[in-house]
Amino acid sequence: MSDFILTTADPDIMLSHLALYGLAAIVEDGGLDDVRLSWTPGMTPRPVLSAPQASPETIGEIVRRHAARHDTPESWPSRQISAAEQRALMSPRISVISTSDGWRSLQQRRHDVLDRLTDARALLDLRLIAALGEPSYWRKNRQGQRLQDDGASRLEMQPRNQGSEFVGNRIRPLAAAVAARTATAVSDGLLGRTVRDEIGKDRPDSRTPTGFAAPGPTDNALAWCALWGISQFPIAQRGTGFATTSGHLGRGTAGYFYVPVWAGRWRTARHRTILASGQLSRFAATGLSPNDLGRTSDDAAPRDESAREWLAHRGVTTVVRFPVHRFGSDSAPERRAMLGERLKSRRR
Repeated sequence: MSDFILTTADPDIMLSHLALYGLAAIVEDGGLDDVRLSWTPGMTPRPVLSAPQASPETIGEIVRRHAARHDTPESWPSRQISAAEQRALMSPRISVISTSDGWRSLQQRRHDVLDRLTDARALLDLRLIAALGEPSYWRKNRQGQRLQDDGASRLEMQPRNQGSEFVGNRIRPLAAAVAARTATAVSDGLLGRTVRDEIGKDRPDSRTPTGFAAPGPTDNALAWCALWGISQFPIAQRGTGFATTSGHLGRGTAGYFYVPVWAGRWRTARHRTILASGQLSRFAATGLSPNDLGRTSDDAAPRDESAREWLAHRGVTTVVRFPVHRFGSDSAPERRAMLGERLKSRRR
């Protein structure tokens, strides 16, 4: 078993967790056998991907090929809403669609993409699209105005200024940047040996992290994996509110994200089970106020001992909770996961 350690990935930054999740999903989808996820021991743990053939060259080439496959005119990220509309068809948050014909066309074209991916057995692509959500034609406010964004994952934090959207403004350019690299350059970026932010032009205020870290130069291979890490957080659509996103607490666009850190090596399927568990959600809510959680109770959430024991039994040592803050204008706010708070789930 070989270890591929993301040596510069800090567990107190949400991007580090998403990068591990996405990297594991991509290399497993790319044919790497017996993939496991873990963390190094000690006070400053680092995410680790393990597999019998987890060499930097092999992993770099799988990630490069994955990006190249999504940087073609035939790929789903390249699909537009219509011939005259440049916005990406599969983005979950887009500008308002005002007509019934527009909605029918959108749904027909989206279903065509899903049918093609299903026929191709492209499970990871389908997982990401499902986890991102979709524009919600079913949600309206009391004035009858459509609440399109309510069907999107809370993890999709691309700012909407000047018509920007997630697939067109993040997935597409990152795919092109990573596909243009060599396998060695990809693995060097993931391992922290180099930091190349092609789409952010290495600017000190680069938005390449897309809300998972503070603005700043971010290696594009690391960012590519982090955005695909969203695929591991399923959502549940609701008729009377925002979609419920795994790994998120609270109402709407505020609240908290939460993720586990664990001892031992997990398969990706086990990891998805823990991420979506009620036990992880309940323990992550420890100490939060009713307002934080979007609830009406008078008391802060107590520590759930049964949830803590359930997590500890499965090797979870810590749950990291990230407050989500909003920056910028009210019309096009920028959401960002701030530095995480560690909640110990194992007794000392």
